[in-house]
This record gives sequence, structure tokens and C-alpha cells, in this order.
Amino acid sequence: MSYLMGIDLGTSSVKVIIMNEYGVIESTAQTSYGISIPEKGFAEQDPEVWWSATVKTIQLALKEASIQSNEIKGIGYSGQMHGMVLIDKNGNVIRPAIIWSDQRTINEVDEINSSLGKDYVGKVTLNPLSTGFQTPSLLWVKKYEPTSYKKINKVLLPKDYIRFRMTGENGTDVTDASATLAFDTKNRVWSKELILKLGLNPDIYPIVKNPSDIAGEVTLKAAEETGLHKGTLVVYGGGDQPMQSIGNGIVKPGQISLTIGTGGIVYSVTAEPKYDYKLRTNTFCNAVQGTWNIMGANLAAGLSLSWLNRNILSTLSYKELNELAASISPGSEGLIFLPYLIGERTPHMDASARGTFLGLTLKHTKANLVRSVMEGVVFAFRDSIEIFKGLDIKMDKFIASGGGARSDIWLNIQANILNQEIYKVNQPEQACVGAAIVAGVGVGLYDSIEEACTNIIKIKEDPIQPDPQIVDLYNETYPLYKEIYQQNMETFRKLGGVNY
Repeated sequence: MSYLMGIDLGTSSVKVIIMNEYGVIESTAQTSYGISIPEKGFAEQDPEVWWSATVKTIQLALKEASIQSNEIKGIGYSGQMHGMVLIDKNGNVIRPAIIWSDQRTINEVDEINSSLGKDYVGKVTLNPLSTGFQTPSLLWVKKYEPTSYKKINKVLLPKDYIRFRMTGENGTDVTDASATLAFDTKNRVWSKELILKLGLNPDIYPIVKNPSDIAGEVTLKAAEETGLHKGTLVVYGGGDQPMQSIGNGIVKPGQISLTIGTGGIVYSVTAEPKYDYKLRTNTFCNAVQGTWNIMGANLAAGLSLSWLNRNILSTLSYKELNELAASISPGSEGLIFLPYLIGERTPHMDASARGTFLGLTLKHTKANLVRSVMEGVVFAFRDSIEIFKGLDIKMDKFIASGGGARSDIWLNIQANILNQEIYKVNQPEQACVGAAIVAGVGVGLYDSIEEACTNIIKIKEDPIQPDPQIVDLYNETYPLYKEIYQQNMETFRKLGGVNY
């Protein structure tokens, strides 16, 4: 029996699975860590913390699986996207990583749009500029930390740093590279022209390969630290959204994934590099060669519920949160929540947007707050779905993923707000499974990603059905949800300019 390892470097934790070649998960392990917020709007993490957590989690997974490390034939990666890890010529980290939820680069985004134009950047990258992406973060470091900038040998994405520690080799893959805003997404290469126009050094960008390409082998040092076998083949892997889509069996147009994790993602595969000319969504290279993906991104999906739970409700269990939400009728008795706690991407691309409860009355309780947060997150998903409809994106089957797929009440809310049947797949930890699958393709256990998904990923046949009466209620509420932002966006911007 051959085994594969999938490593998912997330925002709040690293997860590791060991899966046999037939898709059976032999072990799962997880180690959590936090986000550093040294100043208002900043979001950073220490790559050394990532590595230490990864080492610990690999050890736990190996112990639980009770297999010999040399039975693992390949290792693949999934990782939080957009972030920036700077390393010097000796491979040392220069400063803490700036991650995707960071909001410090509002001015840099405005400066790029003013100097180069949104249309130019959009045509090259197929994406809008946004805070938290690697390119504006790199420009911020160049402006405010010039000593750090001069030390840069390579700029990596988060999961690429973990792979570097495991193999000693620098590099990234097309899915993560296209999410930096320095990449020619249509032609799947770094845009040297754009990089030079931004005043950045093209030499600091690493080699780009496909997710299933072999990136190197586990070094002796990494083997000693993790318990892995020296020489185990390692593939490049990909960003967390392309990897979770593989773990959900989404490899062709028409399949839509709805992921509620820390952030929220509506994800679709396209056969051509289609993008939204109004620059409300993101288009990246997909893991399956010759395809792309278009996605709507929301910054605070599960994060909104965890914020409410941690800061307002005194940390209830996930079961208790679901029970509270289920005790309230659809519509939360007139309470609407905007999940814009750290700004928002789709559809507004507005770092100044703010979270809002509208409609509070004396009758509302903590149960109303919980349900309205869940509903607000799915209304944000509907924003993306409406854009997809306008772009003629094929949407045949909707598959729930992430923490939202483990909540019956959140699944029902998705079915009714989106007026769609909502499916789930048989595999948990989809991002890890996707990373393991691309590793299996890289080492020759599978002929292709498509073939592996056909054999391993099974969609459950009993979807959550929408209720026509509840659908009608949400159809009345959705325009009100949209009005709240439109009527308050200038106020949000003014609030952002006040020094509290």
C-alpha cells in the first residue's frame, strides 16, 4: 500500500492528513496558531511558527497512522493565498509575513491604480488590486522598510516557505503566483513588464511550475525534524482554494464550491481565462492545466461567527451556536448583518467597509445575532452568484465546503438564500485531500487530477433542498442587505479616517 501526505497551511491552523492511494484517510492532525496585529489594520504571522506547527502536526499524523515514513510516496501542499514571505540569500526570514487579511496597503492600491490604471492591471492579471495581496504588500515594505527590501533574495507565498524548509528549493505554482497581482494570468508567467512598471525587482520572484510538478525531496535536516523519510518526493502544491476544489471533485465547468472557512469563497472552474471587467471578482490559474477559476471572495465568513462568539457570546460550542441559530425563524426577525469586519472584496473591493447589525430591537437576543451573522455571510455569497450569472458562468451543481458544510443550519441557509440544491462530498478536509491528490499525480500514482477525483471523491446523493416560502422571504430581504452598504459606504470611509 502506498500513502500520500497533504499539508494545508491555513490562517488559523495547519492540518495534515495521511491518505492511502484509494483515498482512505488514515490519520488527521491539526495545530493552531494566531494572527499578530501590531497596528490597526495590520495582520502578520511568523513563518517560524508555521514551520514549528507543521513539524509537530506531521509528527502527530505519522504517529496516528502507524505506518513507516518510507511508505509515504509523495507530499503535497495547500496554503492560505496572497501572503508575503521575504527571505534573504541565506534562506532566513527577513520580517514577519504579511497575510491576506492585512489592510495596511490602501494607499499603495490607490497609487498603483492612479499610476498604471485599473484597466491595465486588470488586463494583465485578470484581477482588481486589493489590500492583502502580495504586490501592494511588497510595495509597502519597499516604501516603509527599505532596509528589509534591500535584503530580499526571494519573495514567497506562505505554503512555499514550508516547502522551502522541507526541500531547500525555492519556487511557487501557477495557482498561487496568479494570486500575487504580479502575474500574467492568461499566459501563466510572471509579468516582467508589470513588475518593472511597479518599480520592483523581477529577480526576487521564484520559478513557477504546475501544482503536481516535482519540487524536490525531503532533506536530511527536514527528515530529522519531522520524522519523514529523507528523499520523499515533494510536489509544488497550490493555493487553498484550488486545492479544496480538487478535494470537492470540482475539476470542470458547471461545478460551484461554496466554502465557509475563515473567509468565504464562491469558486468556479472555467475553460478560458474569463474575468469580470468591473473587477469585482478574482480570476486565477486553476490546478488542472488549461483551465482557470473565477471566484468571489469574502474576507470574514466563519471569522464573523467566531468574532461574535469570542467577543460577545463568551465562546459557546459550535453545537450551541447552531442550536441558537436554528431556534430563530428565517430572516432573524428583521435583523440584518453585513460581514465586513475587515473590509470586503467581492463585490465592493472596499477596505473601508465595516461590519453592521441593522434592525436591532429590544426583542432580539443572542440567538438572533448568531442567525443574522450566518445569513449575512450567505447573502455575501449571493453577491458573487449574481455576478457569475451576469458573466454567463455555468452553474449546475453547488457543493458546500469548509466549516459551513458541517452545520445543518448553515447548509439550509445556503439552500434558501441561493435557491439551489446544496450538495456535500464524502471526503472531509478537502484542501488536504486536494494537496494529497496532486502529490499522487506528481509521483505517478494517478494518471491525472481528473482521474483521481473520479475514483476518490464521491458527491452525496441527498442534497439540502430549498423551501419556496423561505426563498421568497430571503428574496425580499436581499435587496435590503445590498442597500445597507450602498447607503453607508461614505460613512464607512469617514469612520476609517478617524483616529480612535
